[in-house]
Amino acid sequence: MRCESALIRLDELRAGELPADEANEVREHLATCRECDDDRAAFDALATKLPALVRACPTSCVDTVRELCAHGYDVVEVGARAVMVAFSSRGITRVSPVTVTETKFRDEYRQRFGRELESRELPATLRGEVEAALRGERLKRADVDIDELPEFERKVLLKLLEIPPGEVRSYAWVARETGSPAAVRAVGNACARNPVPFVVPCHRVVPSSGGVGNYGFGERMKRELLAGEGVDLETIESMAKRGFRYVASRTTGIYCFPTCRDAKRIRDENRLLVRDERDATAKGLRPCQHCRPLARSA
Repeated sequence: MRCESALIRLDELRAGELPADEANEVREHLATCRECDDDRAAFDALATKLPALVRACPTSCVDTVRELCAHGYDVVEVGARAVMVAFSSRGITRVSPVTVTETKFRDEYRQRFGRELESRELPATLRGEVEAALRGERLKRADVDIDELPEFERKVLLKLLEIPPGEVRSYAWVARETGSPAAVRAVGNACARNPVPFVVPCHRVVPSSGGVGNYGFGERMKRELLAGEGVDLETIESMAKRGFRYVASRTTGIYCFPTCRDAKRIRDENRLLVRDERDATAKGLRPCQHCRPLARSA
């Protein structure tokens, strides 16, 4: 028997389906042909592994299709504040106060993301993150799905996650930290379009010139959020009106944003007000490594 004839009969031989005379011929060939016998051994090994690949056919593909075509949404409440949260299998995609009707929430979502929304229970992990954000806590992780946003907007939002609760940064700081120091206005637009507020804290970004700036849900809510985190808005605005952006320590020679955790430890007798980075340099001051007032550039 030739090799080709033996090889095409291996499966039938293994299954015991060959007539006795043909089976004997194949075995005789394998006994004298090492290459064909090696092929038989490999074939047998593969055959023993194939059953492990068998999976039950799903009874329905509805859930898979639904996930591809529609995202879920749920309501999260913490104290007096309630928000609607949209989410995909990858994370939170949209957060909005319940002052917006569910119909409007779904319509705006469809227009911006091209997906329908269905009422579903928010996974426990995501719910915990939203609740922590509403309490003004710093999140250990933020499972947000922002992959479909433009690259610059994603960079801005990821940078905002670095701002701790109870602290604020300027739009100029965010622009420089993201490597685009001239894109201050673009940073403001990215914050205004932030689809996941609270979780990504755009409320912690304020103008260098003073005040709290614009906020998608109104200045009043922005002030409430910052005050709830312990931000001393009165002091910050008073400093800005007098042309000061930073505070420094006379003893350490380090200057910070006034809300920085290090700035809060400076004693009154050692506190020095600083107008801007040039003023800090002229005074021989060094930027704080925590709040990075002299943000890195591209």
